[in-house]
Amino acid sequence: MEPLNKEQLNNPDNPLYIHALTRTDSKHIEAKLLSTKTKKLNCDLKLVGTVDDILQHLKAGPAKNLVNYFITYKTNKCDYCGTHKSKAIQLDRAHCNKDGCDRASLLRTAIEKYYIDERTPILIKNILREFIRLHSGIPLFILCKPCHRIYDKK
Repeated sequence: MEPLNKEQLNNPDNPLYIHALTRTDSKHIEAKLLSTKTKKLNCDLKLVGTVDDILQHLKAGPAKNLVNYFITYKTNKCDYCGTHKSKAIQLDRAHCNKDGCDRASLLRTAIEKYYIDERTPILIKNILREFIRLHSGIPLFILCKPCHRIYDKK
């Protein structure tokens, strides 16, 4: 297959883009949010700090893990090149790289929805639930490591 073409993946009329949207169906996300028993989405733990402090705290661990939990996929091959998953080849969930669709941008938007100031506590569950909801209608690709690196490269 030809080298990964970012514009092709980001084209809303492209079959790969359309297929990636099926993973972020809002009805599926809302149903899973209603039934989840995940502690991070149900506890009353609160955070204080600047928007950037909260973002850095949640971005790598909790936010990434929630995307992996909520956005499941039933494929054993890369959306783009078709490389099959194996012990040596891992598949990744790849956020659409259009402006505002990456994990950090979605998380920042969720934080800012509830943020008042750096002394006012925010429920973590509110931020993380909103973060998951913000994935609705944004394609999430399943890519092998080489395709994912090329897709994420600026």
